[in-house]
Formats: sequence, structure tokens, C-alpha cells
Amino acid sequence: MAMMLSHEEAVRFLTDVLKIDSIPDKLTNDKAALLNETINLFQQKIPKQYITIIFRKYEDQLLSTMEDIKAQMLSTHGGICYDNNVFMKHLLEALGFDVCLNACDIQMTNSHDHVSVLVKNLVKPKDLYYVDVGSGDPFFRAIPLDFDKESPVYKCGFQVYKFVKEGKEFSWWQKVNRSNSILPLNAEDIIIDGWKKYMTFTLEPREIEYFRDPMINFLSRKVPMRAVAYPGQKLLAILGTSLLHENDEGKIEKTKIGSKEELVGLYGKHFPQFPADMIETAIDKMKYNFEK
Repeated sequence: MAMMLSHEEAVRFLTDVLKIDSIPDKLTNDKAALLNETINLFQQKIPKQYITIIFRKYEDQLLSTMEDIKAQMLSTHGGICYDNNVFMKHLLEALGFDVCLNACDIQMTNSHDHVSVLVKNLVKPKDLYYVDVGSGDPFFRAIPLDFDKESPVYKCGFQVYKFVKEGKEFSWWQKVNRSNSILPLNAEDIIIDGWKKYMTFTLEPREIEYFRDPMINFLSRKVPMRAVAYPGQKLLAILGTSLLHENDEGKIEKTKIGSKEELVGLYGKHFPQFPADMIETAIDKMKYNFEK
């Protein structure tokens, strides 16, 4: 598949949208630092969100085209994991990174419907890094996968996580914190010694066509209305009819939203890149019963 972005367009995205400077110098002297800066600022400025999908869901198109994805990122609308990570793959490729798409199973569904990115040969030959700007989790850097059995423990704001290798399979584990998480635990979650097994993947590279059927199957179900970003590396999210905000102590504060008007106003305040009519249409499709 042809590249979505030219080198010039990729540099312009970093400069104009993410506000990164000195790109030629960073590409020459420290590509790893530029990669992490790109991931960090992308997570701060461009949300994971289902609003676009809900807005167009019944207009005979579920999956974003390459043109859709490019427009969503340039406008800072963001999108689902498919949108955000496919764009990240093309962005990094246009900048000269050695990258491929990767298929993941969230919560062991064996559905292969989460898209992530692998970066190869970054600092030294044959090294490998995991990149994910589409999970809705606080990833602010690339994660090296060259450990023997278990990665270091990473703490990003409210979330603590690690990666584990078993044979050819990698898994992403999150430290259980029942009172301070985005979503509640499920009965089927695998929890061992206080760690929840969140995702599994192998290192097999995938072409974009691989994800078409799994993604359409996922999007054919009712998806939640939500937007998640990390301005200042702190969680800011609207999940259905709740506002979530991470405070300075790394605690998630949750506020119930009581009306359609309040919900539209909160999107306008926290995610102003979305037109009000788009938000209103998406809310109407969700048919929320707001608490009085």
C-alpha cells in the first residue's frame, strides 16, 4: 500500500500539529528521542475516540479510509486504535523509521482487533520497540522488547504496567487498582498476584488488509461514545455520561454528567476540535437516559 504521507507532510505534521522543533537535527542525531517526543505529544493532543465512528456508523461506512485517517489526524480529531496507530505507522515510515503494524488481542478475546506498531532497528541493529497511541492508556514512550522474560515496571500517571515474554508471545500486564482505573474489572479478567493480563501479541508483522474483517466485526457492535487524551500527561476523558480527570496526585476524579446540554458543553470545553453538531448527533444515536 502506498504511503499516506510524504516526508515533507510528516515533518509538517510534527511541526504544525505536535509543535516539535529541530526535526532534521533530531532525525540525524537522536531518532529514539524524537520517537518518544512524538508519542508523548500525540497522546497529549490527539484523542482515542469513537465519536467519528458513531457519527457515520449508519451511513454505510464503518472503517476509515486512508483519506479519512489523514484528515482526522490533521484536524486532531484522532480516532480508534486502527486510525491512530495506522497513521502513526505511516508517519514514522515517512520520517525514515523501520516500522510495521502489529495485531493484538485485548483481554484474550483472540479477535486480533487491536492495532499497534512495532519499530525496529531504532538504536542498534535488530532492536525492537512497542508503540501504541490508540489504546487509550497512558503510553508516553516506546517500550523496548529486548528483555529476556519481563520488562521493567513502568509508571505513567495513574497506571502501572509491565510486559512479559513467554515463548513467542508477549503480554501487557496492568497493576490492579480497583479505586483508580478508567474501567472496572470484569469477571473474566486474568489476575495474578495483583496484575491483570490486559493484552497479548506476537511479533508477526501485519499488512493493513489483515485488520479489515476483525475491525468491521468490532465496529458492527454497539461502540461506546468516548474520547480519551492525556494533556500534560494526565488523563482527561469523557466516557459515556461520565467525566474523568486525573488530579495532581495521580488520582482519577469522576463526575456524572446530568444532561445532554452538559455533555455537549463538556465536549466543547475539553475536546473543542469536534463540531457541536457532530457531538449532538452522536449523543442522539446513543439514546442516553440522563440522571435527573
